[in-house]
Amino acid sequence: MKNILVQYLWIFSVTLALLTVALLLLPEKKDQLEYLQNEIERVQDEQKALTEKEKELQELSTQKEWEEVDKETNK
Repeated sequence: MKNILVQYLWIFSVTLALLTVALLLLPEKKDQLEYLQNEIERVQDEQKALTEKEKELQELSTQKEWEEVDKETNK
């Protein structure tokens, strides 16, 4: 009987430790929103800094990627 109680105590302790670590490490919704907003601003700033030629090259690259995806899905 004592052996079973010790096993349950270990299981409970390990589960509690894992939950505590998960709660401490997982970001909150507020942090996720802030991160996404910062990333959107960063991408927009990068887009503003591009010259016309760079914008054209980026657009061509995107078109080629979508064409490849279309070819793969049509097979």
